[in-house]
Amino acid sequence: MRDFGGHGTAFEPIVGVGPTAALPHAHAGSRRLSEHPVLLVDWGAVSGQGYRSDLTRVFITGKPTKQIEKVYKTVLMAQQAAIAAIRPGALCSDVDRIARSLIADAGFGRFFGHGLGHGFGLEIHESLRMSPLSQQVFEPGMVITVEPGIYLPEKFGVRIEDDVLVTPTGCEVLTSVPREFEQSIVGVLA
Repeated sequence: MRDFGGHGTAFEPIVGVGPTAALPHAHAGSRRLSEHPVLLVDWGAVSGQGYRSDLTRVFITGKPTKQIEKVYKTVLMAQQAAIAAIRPGALCSDVDRIARSLIADAGFGRFFGHGLGHGFGLEIHESLRMSPLSQQVFEPGMVITVEPGIYLPEKFGVRIEDDVLVTPTGCEVLTSVPREFEQSIVGVLA
């Protein structure tokens, strides 16, 4: 973070392993990575000008099960479809619906219990909200998170979150941390 001008954390990082990764705002516990292959980390930095970032990635620290792979790829597909729909004039609820429908079609609809994203800048949560009921419209210059998630109670959770700038013709993803499933597999920890 410091290499790119960050000088501190934007908020207390959220770290969950296995079942605690199924809690969208998990607190660190005593579970070891070797006990479960899913590690969820939500963190952000503060720029020299005071602007925040917000990013979530899931790291697979062992051999992923078919269920872990399906959940991860479903969340990624939902995020990519939502990002592709962001443009000035689009309704936040319409973009939320795109992601939510893909997750529901994969059989995980009841496991996505929060809005798709929020605005941020000098504060980590600012007024724009992407949710099923939001009537807000995207405008050029807005900076938002896009963070679909699937949380399987007592098992694991997957959330992929990126920062997105609404441009005059669409949007631009500002985060560059890899998000593909294969890149999330970081090895086996004993």
